[in-house]
Parts: sequence; structure tokens; C-alpha cells
Amino acid sequence: MTELMYIEYADLFELPAQVTQHGRDAKGMYLVLNQSLFYPQGGGQPADQGKIITANTCYEVFDVRNVDGEVRHYIVASGVLIHPGEAVTIKIDKERRVLNSKYHTAGHLIAAVIEKQNPDLKAIKGHQFPGEAYVEFDGTVSDADNFVNQINSQVSECIASGPTVKTEELDSVDVATIAQDLPYELPNNKTLRVCHIAGFSPVPCGGTHVSTVEDIASLIIQKCKSKKSKTKIYYEVE
Repeated sequence: MTELMYIEYADLFELPAQVTQHGRDAKGMYLVLNQSLFYPQGGGQPADQGKIITANTCYEVFDVRNVDGEVRHYIVASGVLIHPGEAVTIKIDKERRVLNSKYHTAGHLIAAVIEKQNPDLKAIKGHQFPGEAYVEFDGTVSDADNFVNQINSQVSECIASGPTVKTEELDSVDVATIAQDLPYELPNNKTLRVCHIAGFSPVPCGGTHVSTVEDIASLIIQKCKSKKSKTKIYYEVE
């Protein structure tokens, strides 16, 4: 099993590792490592990209997925064979990781601000891909333009105040106690990662995040669409 080092070392972008397996599936050739900094796509966040470097060649990692518990690093095949046990250096694309982390934290901030100001709206889904990011809520908004202006103002104030963002692992019982009114059931007897923006309730999340909301720097709510008892808030981070 691959040890996911980004969980504890979110600001680390280079790490030695060892190949434990290689293979090929419908997405292409992949490597499995004993430990990895690469975030596998999931939870609304895109995968990290970067390089896996051996003594003889450099593989471009274009996607990372968790397939039945196996973290597969999909590479652009070079024709050079790589064997289990071979030592490698992994380097993730720092700029991409930082941007993805900003988008993910921004999504949680939007959800937290809206839920705090509008109890009738409850965040149920986040999609944090740059260029197409949104947070979806149960509930509708009557005056979309005014709502967008209000949330932009509140979010800007929050970013300027710079509350901290912490991720930690908690027992599911503790999460259920402190994370109120979640729109889904938590698994029993399981340790969960949570994201906690100071001043708001923590929420379960396995993604990567910035250290403070101030690190987001620029967050714009672009539009709000309500349809069939659901509302989507589209946003952009620069």
C-alpha cells in the first residue's frame, strides 16, 4: 500500500521513493510507489502532476488515481523498463498543487460563509477544478445577483482577516459531534480527515489546502444558478 505523504507534509514537493509495481490499464502505463506526494484525483479535486525520476530517465506523471486502494501514477511511456524495487525521486508540479489547494479551500470557505449566513442552504457537493469550479447547495436563492454581491463581500472580508486552515484526523464520533448537520451519514468506527477553517465548523475532507484563508488571495463568485431546489455557486481563484 502506498503511504500518502501529502497528508502530513502538504508543503513538500520532492521526495525519494521506491517502485513497488508497474502495470497498464485503460488509462495507460502506471507505476505504484511505496510512498507518494501525489494527490490522486477525488473529492472534487484534480490529481497532481509532476515527474518520477530514475537513474536513467524521467517519467512525466499526467494523472494519479486510487484504483481499489492502489494509487496508480500514470506516466508517459518512454520505452525504458523500470523494475519493482528501483529507487526514484518524485517531484510534483508545485504551481498546480498550490492552485488546486487554493481552489479546494476556497470551496469550503464559500460553503461555510453561505451556510452561516443562510441556514436554509446546505452544501452538498464541491467541484474544485480550475476554470469550472462550483459549490452546490440544497435550497434556492430568489435574487441571484444580490446574493452574489453579498457573498463576494463576505468572502473578501474573511480572506482579509486571514483565519487559519487546519487539517487533522478525528474519530468519526468526534466528527459527528463538531460537524453539525452534515447532508450525509458518516461511516462508523473510522478515522476521518477534516478541514477546519477557524471561525467555522470543521467538515470531512481528504483534499489538500492552504495554511490560511489569506493564502487564497483572490476569490471571485462569478454567478449563482438555482434550479429544481438546488443552487450552484460558480467561482474563480487567481
